[in-house]
Amino acid sequence: MSAASSPAPPVVLSIGSLSKTFPAQKALDDVDLELRAGEVHCLLGQNGSGKSTLIKILAGYHSADPGATVTLNGAPMTLGSTATPERAVAFIHQDLGLVAELDVVDNLALGNRYAGRWWLSGRRERRAAARLLSEFEVDLDPGRPLAEATPGQQTMVAIVRAVAATDGAPALLVLDEPTASLPQHQVEQLFDLVRKLRDRGAAILYVTHRLREVFQIGDRVTVLRDGRRITTQPVDTVDDADELVRLIIGRKPTEFSPPLPSPDSEVLLSASGVAGDQVTDFSLDVRAGEIVGVSGLIGSGYDQALGLTFGARRRSGGEVRLGGRAVPANRPDEAINAGLAYAPADRKRLSTIPEWTVRENLTLPRLPAVGPARWLGQRFERREVRPWIERLDVVPADPDRQLALLSGGNQQKVVLARWLRVDARILLLDEPTSGVDAGAKASIYEALADIAAQGRAVVLSSSDAEELCAVCDRVLIMRHGAVRAVLEKGDLSVARIVSETIRDSADDPQEGWHS
Repeated sequence: MSAASSPAPPVVLSIGSLSKTFPAQKALDDVDLELRAGEVHCLLGQNGSGKSTLIKILAGYHSADPGATVTLNGAPMTLGSTATPERAVAFIHQDLGLVAELDVVDNLALGNRYAGRWWLSGRRERRAAARLLSEFEVDLDPGRPLAEATPGQQTMVAIVRAVAATDGAPALLVLDEPTASLPQHQVEQLFDLVRKLRDRGAAILYVTHRLREVFQIGDRVTVLRDGRRITTQPVDTVDDADELVRLIIGRKPTEFSPPLPSPDSEVLLSASGVAGDQVTDFSLDVRAGEIVGVSGLIGSGYDQALGLTFGARRRSGGEVRLGGRAVPANRPDEAINAGLAYAPADRKRLSTIPEWTVRENLTLPRLPAVGPARWLGQRFERREVRPWIERLDVVPADPDRQLALLSGGNQQKVVLARWLRVDARILLLDEPTSGVDAGAKASIYEALADIAAQGRAVVLSSSDAEELCAVCDRVLIMRHGAVRAVLEKGDLSVARIVSETIRDSADDPQEGWHS
């Protein structure tokens, strides 16, 4: 919406002097914020800026410091209460709180109630769920197990469930990173639902790291930095994403332009006909100093190719050679010994142990054999990891800090430092900046450029076309399980990547729009 001379919509939520102090940190410092009816209000900031703390205070998970005032539709709001009028507030957290083994009907009823008051009728419940889904134009069989739905459909089920809890008319809907794991076409479906709720008069607080979404869906934007509100302004007064990055990190963003590798550079990694899962033919050569991207739609195999190459997924065919040496299939240990490293997209479940310290996670693939009788000692381990923490600018620079307490971007830096420490020549990274804020993303890009400049190489899979254009020397596009297009640096653009990605996807019921 553009700023107009007509009266401003009524204020739904008003926050004044909101602060939150933890024992070692002031997470929020005197924050004021107003959300209006019929607007999508984007909330931005680096991890650790206070966004999550603000949402958790609204939800009642944390209590605010004394002196804060919060009103909902003009009435004092008791934070975390389920009584009226706070019942008109709906939250969609990053963890959707759904049960994949249950069907859609049961998931819609979780935390709410079934349609029948005195007894349950499966037929009646399915009809009621179908009406609710149809009202919000969600094309999904209510009797279908939720596990069979796409990530985008699952997110929309969570939103519909939350809205149903407010009798279909939430005064405020809070969406925390709703598109973090969604491909672009599912993002558009989600946006349609968000706009529908906005047009009904709901105020929507939309938290995201994807800056382009601010311009796609936002009406106003607020930026937090170090717990303080930096600005609140209409989206149409923001020049571009670079201005948002400057507001978020407090300085002008660094231009990222890695040097092109020499065409005579050594071929470090060669994959030929790699197959397994949904991949039928993944082939590429990667030269020293290159950053190569791999992309495609869900179902194309792009998100499985690197795991197959490394051996984390079972390879059924093809060959992988590193520096001319064959790497056995399905042997991650042999791949690591050969100089290959892999970081899966699911950082928390597959790439780190969140309950362990930074030190323990960083030395996990290869323990330092130092100390008396070559015993592992914490003092020697700290000495080993400190240079890597400094090199990757991990914040806070405390080797004994629990990894789960770091932001997503700093956790990713620990993963990169881990593989640099074992002297990996090739880094295979699935979605390396997923859920990472703008400031940490820039630091990771710079780290990747440094890795390439050292004569190593990086292969990354990503669904973010802008990221691929900014970082990569070339991009491989996968469709139907195989590499179908290779875009060189001079041909890289968001439009070209998207065009090549979606080409022919409608012909395959397992790929893309029907995934």
